[in-house]
Amino acid sequence: MKPHARSRRPTNVTVRAALMVTLIVTFGTLPLDAQQDENEAVLSLGDDLVFGSEVNVVTVPVTVTDRKGIYVNGLEAFDFRIYDNRKPQVIDSFEVAFLPISMVICVQSSDRVEGILPEVTKTAILFTDMVLGEFGQAALIAFDQRVRLMQDFTNDEKKIEKALKDITLGSDAVRLSDAVYEGIRMLVKRPNTHRKVIVVISESQETASEVGLGETMRTAQIQDIMIYPVRLSTIKGWFKRDDKPIPPSIPPGVQARASIPGAAETPTTQMQHRVRATPNVIPIVIDLVRGVKNLLFNNPLELLAVGTGGRVYSPMTEDGIQKAIMGIGEDLRSQYLLSYRPNNLNESGIFHRIEVEVFYDRAKVRARPGYWQGPAPVPSGEPADPIAER
Repeated sequence: MKPHARSRRPTNVTVRAALMVTLIVTFGTLPLDAQQDENEAVLSLGDDLVFGSEVNVVTVPVTVTDRKGIYVNGLEAFDFRIYDNRKPQVIDSFEVAFLPISMVICVQSSDRVEGILPEVTKTAILFTDMVLGEFGQAALIAFDQRVRLMQDFTNDEKKIEKALKDITLGSDAVRLSDAVYEGIRMLVKRPNTHRKVIVVISESQETASEVGLGETMRTAQIQDIMIYPVRLSTIKGWFKRDDKPIPPSIPPGVQARASIPGAAETPTTQMQHRVRATPNVIPIVIDLVRGVKNLLFNNPLELLAVGTGGRVYSPMTEDGIQKAIMGIGEDLRSQYLLSYRPNNLNESGIFHRIEVEVFYDRAKVRARPGYWQGPAPVPSGEPADPIAER
């Protein structure tokens, strides 16, 4: 699509976008083992991985749409201006995002989504044809109280379809953050020439993870990994089940999470974990990156998307999940990749906001929301414990 004709004096439309990167973060091994059912591969990475990156070059995947949400294609480098903490930056490279894709698909497998899983199974061909293309590959992780590797990286539609059909239901636990974190660990080993993406097909729930949501988000930012959630409707799943489950006892909007070992879980302690959603979630993203203690967001899928430059899809119809997968493919193919070398890295321990200006009338820009310069804090205030073997 060609951009609309510019006015003789182009309107300077400033859209604040951002990108998160940090200096050096080192995590110990987080072995994930679980109760292993027959024919199920339990995800367990035994080697030590060091997640680290220096802020030398900042890469910003940018999506530009018009006021109707239609992608604006055909822009050039001179159409963009980038500011880092209000200081103008020189764009080193500019390209349209046609690199091969490495993707990890994380599918919730708790009994809460039993009635929706058949719809998810139908998406295999869409992932291979509409998202990955000829040179991309995808892996599949299933998660409930377990985190299981169902299929390693492949471009074979039949293998992805079989892995989706092989998913077995577990408890009502939702280890969302753990699953995404393990997806990151897998993507770190993929070629640097690949774009790295995680698609999460799940409720917007986080109830049982050992790795904090802020830690997972920050690590995705370090590794330039974008997260695209497809939000499932629990209510829809309930009505499709043969045996209707009893609704959870925790009030809506309150996130259950594992308590400190030996401490009693009470309504008061659960309420302390609640953070109400706001129209602008970037302040919460920044707080999590800075390591604000005991902070959780009551829409973790939106948080992961905003924090990494992805987009949340909330299908409401029978074929909505399939349309969401097609939308993710279109979104990835419509992005611009901008990079620059920050000229203001003489301070440490500060958050750098990125401003992206597009000389295009009524444009909207989506990108990641900034980066933290300096050693990354831990979101809970203390290092996360290794994930216990199940």
